[in-house]
Amino acid sequence: MSDFAPIVLFTYKRLPILARVVDSLLRNRECRFSKLIIYSDGPKTQSDDTSVNDVRAYLDTIDGFEHIDYIYRDKNYGLAKSFSTGITETLEKYKKAIFLEDDNLLSEHFLSFMNQALVKYNDNQKVSCITGYSFPIWPPKKAPYFVRGAETWSMATWRRGWSNFNEDAAALLTEIDQKRLRNKLSLDGNGFYEMLQSQIEGKIDSWGVRWMVSAFVNDLYCLYPNQPLCVSIGFGEDSVHCKTYSPIFRLPIDLSSEPITCFPEVVEQGVVTPFLFRLMNERIRWQTKLRNIFG
Repeated sequence: MSDFAPIVLFTYKRLPILARVVDSLLRNRECRFSKLIIYSDGPKTQSDDTSVNDVRAYLDTIDGFEHIDYIYRDKNYGLAKSFSTGITETLEKYKKAIFLEDDNLLSEHFLSFMNQALVKYNDNQKVSCITGYSFPIWPPKKAPYFVRGAETWSMATWRRGWSNFNEDAAALLTEIDQKRLRNKLSLDGNGFYEMLQSQIEGKIDSWGVRWMVSAFVNDLYCLYPNQPLCVSIGFGEDSVHCKTYSPIFRLPIDLSSEPITCFPEVVEQGVVTPFLFRLMNERIRWQTKLRNIFG
């Protein structure tokens, strides 16, 4: 059995974006030592048949991994169910894994960082997961850092980390209120409390907000690289949640061209405070307003 964590890729119908993501993944030299598991969701409507079939025809041509497993769904699970069930299925079989969306464009140093961190924090019960994404914090961090909660734009975790996932949004909201964590959850200005309420009301269907809050209520932390090793290129009309570009996504030119090899020895040494996130979000709001005004 390879020492490298399995890579799990979730796909649907966006072939041009998916092809860019796979090309970026294959630039990681660790691919040839890693198992790839591909989940392909089924068509939502008959009009999606052609796009889904085109994606699957492309997936069948992929090479460059130690082994590839294909899980092709006959019906449409939707983004949230596809991810939550796929992660659960994978971690019932493996003790750790790396999970990617079909719009996660990667640095060539992504797998190196994720695999090193999975080993380093394997026994650290305070670490919920690891991500290749990095926030546009200013001034930039000089070393990887921790943020309370969890992340979805590329994510690696262990079976013990995912065991904290609670898919019951109402139960999570009750726990936040009982533990009086609403203010702490809202300190960074990202609106997770309101998103959880929207999940309960059926206005959104997000595994990500439930994963984030599940880690938050258990006082767990996600490790982020100081430079982006993953950026999101999926915004647009076909996107489930993000229709337009925001600076929070970062850009392909932001991807790190250098490997990241240093890691905080303990979580407490590298925690980023919510205050910095409030400043970052305010800066992003102004950037977005100016973009909308001046184009």
